[in-house]
Amino acid sequence: MTISTFSNSQLLNELISRGVLTQSQAESASKKAARSSAKEAKAKALNALKAQITEAITGGSDRVFSVKKTGNSVGVMDLVEAERSQVLKALTQLTAEGTFRKVGLVGGVEKPTSEVNAFQIRYIFDAAVPAETEEAAEEVAEEAK
Repeated sequence: MTISTFSNSQLLNELISRGVLTQSQAESASKKAARSSAKEAKAKALNALKAQITEAITGGSDRVFSVKKTGNSVGVMDLVEAERSQVLKALTQLTAEGTFRKVGLVGGVEKPTSEVNAFQIRYIFDAAVPAETEEAAEEVAEEAK
């Protein structure tokens, strides 16, 4: 038998029997591998959820979203099948990537998120908003002076 034909557990057992590893080192390596694969699976699931969310919202005309449906926003949980915590993580990552913009929405008026409570947080899909050109940004800066 060559080393390439051993399974992970067989290899660990062989290394323990030859005194290269201790039992606690082998258990630690097994737990680390399990944590790593679990973390990778969670990341894949979250990326798949982000793709589902992006696909679900790009076809519609809605612009303002929240985790759950409210009177003035569409609930992302109504568009995809996922737990609330996973939807929130996905929206947070999509916000960091620039797909969404996180705002506070009070009576239809946008406010900074630091000025509103958690129930007033909304996510605005920026792809639905025309991108601001450099010229428009310069004009706004000049008018502010």
